Amino acid sequence: MKLSLDDCTYFATNKLARETEKIAIKAYQPTGLAPTYNYILMTISETESISLQDLCQLMDIAPSTMSRFIKKLETEGLVKKKYGWRKLDLNLTAKGTHFMPTVYKCFKQLESLMISYFGEAKDNEGFVKLVNDKCTVLVERNEK
Repeated sequence: MKLSLDDCTYFATNKLARETEKIAIKAYQPTGLAPTYNYILMTISETESISLQDLCQLMDIAPSTMSRFIKKLETEGLVKKKYGWRKLDLNLTAKGTHFMPTVYKCFKQLESLMISYFGEAKDNEGFVKLVNDKCTVLVERNEK
């Protein structure tokens, strides 16, 4: 018997998200942080300094949720806030900067795991591009 779930984009994409989350949790285990925290750290590291608003927009995370994430990273001593006029900038602390090689090592581990599932690096890259392209279409159409 064929279930309606077999043809459901919503169910399939959520299932994909749950499965990739399990893989990412395993890859980022050495950091002691959930995957999202690691991506926040990488984004701050790669931009050197970023406003909370820009970080929220870039990662498509609600400001209230991002504030909770930043609070935890601040408590861990990895991120510091710099208050400006009507703006909050985020930077890595010295401890955060020192922590980044571990984060990037886990990022590479996740990439290796995903390539092992998809076959080759180009297959993984193609899949990520396809997902991002489809997500862009959904975002653009939902904004209308």
